[in-house]
Amino acid sequence: MTNLRNKEPARNDQGFDSELPVTQPPGEDLWSENYLFALYDDVTNIGLWLHLGTVPTDWYLWEDRIYISLPDGGVLSMMAYHETPADEQPAGSVMSFICVEPFRHWKIKFDGFAWYTSRSAMDAGGEPRFRRRLKIELDVECVSPVWNANSMKDGSGNPAMERQSWATEHYEQLVLAHGSLDLDGEDYALSTTGWRDHSRGPRGRKSKDPWGGHVIGGMQFPSGKKFIFSRYWRPDGHITMSGGIYIDEAGQVHDIEVVAAPDLRELKLSGEELFLRFVWDSGSADFALSTLASIWIPRERKHIVGRDVFGEINDMYVLNWGPVVWSDEQAYCYLERSAHLNALPDKVVVR
Repeated sequence: MTNLRNKEPARNDQGFDSELPVTQPPGEDLWSENYLFALYDDVTNIGLWLHLGTVPTDWYLWEDRIYISLPDGGVLSMMAYHETPADEQPAGSVMSFICVEPFRHWKIKFDGFAWYTSRSAMDAGGEPRFRRRLKIELDVECVSPVWNANSMKDGSGNPAMERQSWATEHYEQLVLAHGSLDLDGEDYALSTTGWRDHSRGPRGRKSKDPWGGHVIGGMQFPSGKKFIFSRYWRPDGHITMSGGIYIDEAGQVHDIEVVAAPDLRELKLSGEELFLRFVWDSGSADFALSTLASIWIPRERKHIVGRDVFGEINDMYVLNWGPVVWSDEQAYCYLERSAHLNALPDKVVVR
């Protein structure tokens, strides 16, 4: 893989404590804290979605949840719960995220079992599944500035995060991760590009803007150019939050307008052609993304992966990885989308 290291270390204005888990019980109902690393190795075609978070209704429990797309198109999935001591957090029963240096250096460890769902079974609805032994060890380097979603405003000029139903604090960052994945004794050396986030706040607040769908992602080119972007909308298609950053070759950060981002309209295992357009103060970029790896997660049935053949609204959460080309450079984009596939708005629009 091409060396994508920053010319300078990642910088942040969040403060040391915001990177580490809250240790005192929250005063708000449904409050939770969530960490996510989404990584992709283009040599093996392995995509990893590794998540640790507290349970909104039982804050003292940590949930470790993983989804991994394998070279054969099959998917590993796993979810468990653990009352983790404060000095070991963030961690669950079999996975831990270890903060070596805030906003700069993490380690990831997983040692347990996961369910394997074949590509054809995922397309058919998620069964049958088979248990596989899994170990992961990764060293993670943060290679971009932190993008703080709390800086975004809604159409009335108010902080957009205040209206979100899934958190009140949220930031994102690009990473590189190197290490190994051992599946039933078969070892894969991993050298990945990736994206991470960290959010806090009440999750599932019905008094705020209801969830209709979203698209988020990130990519990093060999020259050092990088993008982080997000867009969220209500069930009627009105966008409640949208934005991101472009980091140029010199490391300068530019706020971007997300002019076009692919909302989820169908389920396709690979070869989906998707388009993105960003505009910033001194330029613009158009990308075409062709998906190589996909994971389908029914939001109403978190214990399984696959096409939702039971849910009334078919509320799907979809993960994709694939190449994008800009000028003469290629990057691999992480794309995460959700939608109510049986109740799609005509289009996603700014209010």
